Amino acid sequence: MKNNIFLTSDGATVIEDVIKHFDFNNKKKTLFIETSGETHEGKKPWIDNAKKEMERLGFDMTYYTITEKSENEIETILNDFDVVYMAGGNTMYLLKKSQECNFKKCIEKFIKRRGVYIGQSAGSIITGPNIKSLYELENDDFFKELNDYDGYGLVDFVTIPHFGDKSKKEERFFNVRFKHMYGSGYKIFLLTDQQYIRIQEDGMYKIEEV
Repeated sequence: MKNNIFLTSDGATVIEDVIKHFDFNNKKKTLFIETSGETHEGKKPWIDNAKKEMERLGFDMTYYTITEKSENEIETILNDFDVVYMAGGNTMYLLKKSQECNFKKCIEKFIKRRGVYIGQSAGSIITGPNIKSLYELENDDFFKELNDYDGYGLVDFVTIPHFGDKSKKEERFFNVRFKHMYGSGYKIFLLTDQQYIRIQEDGMYKIEEV
């Protein structure tokens, strides 16, 4: 059974292990989508480090954003790629831009034709059924502008990345995310930066650690 969805917390840390689980020799042409990083000013080491590591490993990289793209434009470009890497950043902004171009429909078609999806942080969170339980109490304009809180629905659980990372705001976990965990109605997976989830075509999944 092939593995075609990989959800990471920190892509650069685990990507070398991830490629053991798909036919990397024949699936290297990668669309690296940087959209969720567009709200961040200055350096974006989580994106830059992932780029460097993937380039080192031999991915054939094309850098891209779905912002201001049409559904047809995205469907067309996805036909030319084997792998989609959805970088981390602002999940709410990424969902807003995804809603504007119906990216959910585009990525569903990509997965059905056995394309490989690799998510990093926000790119992992958004694959679940809903993001509301992670961000409901946060004062973010992008959250208020969303049509709804539905993710891509590629998996039936919510991924919470960066668990245990002291550089992240602990109050986000304890006061926002943990508070809503038991009432979210969805399965919750806590993911450290040294872990990733691989999902097979039949929907079965496993947490791997490096």
